[in-house]
Amino acid sequence: MIRARRADSAGCSTAFSIERLGNATSVGYAVAGGSSDRTARHIGEREQFGRRIAEFQLVQGALADMVMRVEAARLLIYAAASGAGRGAPSPLAASIAKCSANEMAKSVSDLAIQLHGGYGYSEEYEVERLHRDAHGWSLAGGTLNIQRVRIASEYLGMRFDQRSPRPA
Repeated sequence: MIRARRADSAGCSTAFSIERLGNATSVGYAVAGGSSDRTARHIGEREQFGRRIAEFQLVQGALADMVMRVEAARLLIYAAASGAGRGAPSPLAASIAKCSANEMAKSVSDLAIQLHGGYGYSEEYEVERLHRDAHGWSLAGGTLNIQRVRIASEYLGMRFDQRSPRPA
């Protein structure tokens, strides 16, 4: 397990850690799981050239990528939550889980649209909504770029002031 180089600060970072882990769990993981489930059902039913599209190797590879990414994010979320014990997750673990889960949700929902073809843009199949949700929710609790700054800050044990210096 990756550990921060400095002790967790209390207060605001604890609340943000809980929010970030909740965002990763409830949104990133749920969006990706919904995208994967809908895609698995679609490729098992949809036929092209007289065969189910699930029989094509590139489709199988894309689905395998989706499953691997979802499972990897689940493990990061679980590690952050279990590392918290009875308290809040560490800011480092929460930021890693949030950043990874949100990026995963965006890429998995994008693959879902691709594997649905033209139906991927149809409201009937719901993957277009999941893709919008993945992008929108990646902003909540701090953008992915801010999470990267947070991860570096926690890992190095340094605080970074991202604001421009004020004129004297």
